[in-house]
Order: sequence, then C-alpha cells, then structure tokens
Amino acid sequence: MTQKLKIKDSLYILRDSEDNYVFVSTATRRVKKFQVDSLVKDVIRFLDSESSEKDLVGKLSLNYNIKDINLCLQALEKEGIVRRYEEDFGKGKYHRQLLFLDELTDSKEETLKLQRRIENSKVAVFGVGGIGTWVVNGLHQIGVGEIRIIDTDKIEETNLNRQLFFDSGDIGEYKVDVLKQKLKDANIIPFNKRVSDNENLEDIVSDCNFLVNCADSPSIEETTQIIDKYASKNGIAYCVAGGYNLHLGMIGPTIIPGVTKTFDDFIEYQKRMDPLKDLEKIRDIRQTGNLGPIAGAIANIQVMEIFKYLTGKGEVNLNKFAEIDFMNLSIEWRKF
Repeated sequence: MTQKLKIKDSLYILRDSEDNYVFVSTATRRVKKFQVDSLVKDVIRFLDSESSEKDLVGKLSLNYNIKDINLCLQALEKEGIVRRYEEDFGKGKYHRQLLFLDELTDSKEETLKLQRRIENSKVAVFGVGGIGTWVVNGLHQIGVGEIRIIDTDKIEETNLNRQLFFDSGDIGEYKVDVLKQKLKDANIIPFNKRVSDNENLEDIVSDCNFLVNCADSPSIEETTQIIDKYASKNGIAYCVAGGYNLHLGMIGPTIIPGVTKTFDDFIEYQKRMDPLKDLEKIRDIRQTGNLGPIAGAIANIQVMEIFKYLTGKGEVNLNKFAEIDFMNLSIEWRKF
C-alpha cells in the first residue's frame, strides 16, 4: 500500500520571525520553537496536503540535494511534525479517534496498535441504568470489541429521564434485550443475571479486560464486593463507575488487583472520613432525585478512565476518587 507524507493535522505552525517557527501541538499543548531554513519552509509548504515521498522529493530535488532532503525529513519525523501514513489511514468511523491517538504516540504503527487493543478488548458492565447505559454507549463509541451487559431489570417510565436508548415503547422490556436491539452495530452479549452471592458470574468475567460496576441494588458497596472477588481471582481491573445524588456526581476509583489499594481500603476511608459516622440513624434515605445530563457527564468521564487504562495513555484514576458539584462545577479529589 502506498505511503503518504503529511504534516499532522492537529499541528499549529506560527512564524515568530523570518527564520524561527513555533510548532504547537493542540492535543498535548507542547510548544516547540525551531530555527528553519528554506528547505524546511518548502517541505511545510508542499506538505500542506499529503504527498508521496517520491513526489515530494521530486519537487524538492529541483533546488536541494537528495541527502539534505532526506536528513530534513528524518528530523521532521523525529520531532513528530511530519508523519507517514497509508492512504486509508484513519478513514471510516474511527478517523477522528485515530487522529486523537496519533497525538499521544510516536508513530503511526503505535497509533494503530492502540486502536486494535481497544477493538480486541472485552468489557463487562454490571447494571445498565442511569450510569450503565451511558457507559455502554461510550465503550461502543471508542470501539470496544465485546461489551457484556448484566442486568435483570425491566424498563420503567421513571427510567426515561436519564437512561440512554430507552423510550416509552420499551416500558416493560428487559433493559439488556433493548440495548442489544438498539445498538445494532455493537457486539453486545446480554446476561439476565443479578449481581449477588447466589449467582455464578465466572462465565461473564472470564477473559474480560475490564469490569465496570454500575449495579446499585441492594447497594453499590455490596455489588462491588462481589465483583471484587471475581476481579481479584482473575486479575482483572475494574472501576466503581461513578454515582450521582441530586446535583453531586462521583468519579469512582479504578481498582487493579495487586497494584492499587483495594475496594475495602476505599470503603474504610469513606467510613472513617464520614463526619456523621458516630450519630445514630433514625431514618435512611428512600430515594434521591437525579438528572440525565449529570448521569451522562459522570458516565462519560468514567469511560475516559477506561480508555486511558486500555491504551496505557494518560493518568488513570488510581487510589483516589472525585466528587463534582454540578451546580458550580467544583471538583474535589480525595486520596485513600
């Protein structure tokens, strides 16, 4: 397949002076200033649109010798200004995602490797309600190859203000069945199972790359402790996929067995830091209000954490969690 040369699409080039250019990476915000000669200027001008190396060298060789041209191209490639691509690189559904990944890698080969890693991944989502439906959608959008969804609930009218894909015509249907039906392009494996000690979840978690817990019945603590047993046994990373009460949302921690603090450490910290822990409970909450945009925002931040874990790029949310107040957009990070 023919290779093309081009300047990275997201690169911003500014002239500081006649012989000094400033190169700004819009993804990483890295700024580099280089002294440039007429050869570099001509390469940038000719590669404003992609070109084969043969055509580019042919144009440049009218004014420069081949050795200087090759050295110039090698230097520009090393600095990540010029990249080599196959003609069909980034075409199709993941065009913009590949451009995003390309900003985080040193080569086109690494970019494609990271995308293949996502596409070869299997992720299980426990609970497909206010957070889970948005998580499933996000995983599908980034290209996760197999998404296993686990829930026994049927759709109710009160779900419709915050749970994705469901409408009034779906009321009474099982959530996992409707999600599989509506996300036709996704490879979704539905399981009508509950997260409980009475269920064997081994067939769900085995050979998964990541687990996501959104199941909050009877409580997120109890369901996570069950999932944690399977994750620890199989060495699978998982996250407690956020939560939301009224105007507050939580970005839950990612737990990697044998690497990070445990879920028990997280719970112990929560209880120890609770300012109301010594007071007698007279009445527990029955239900809280919630809003679709908050559910979607929290879930998509959580999907970004999964994206970083699967690709190995960026800083994953380890040994800490965050609470976001959506009424003023303040974020409070807490380490445990």
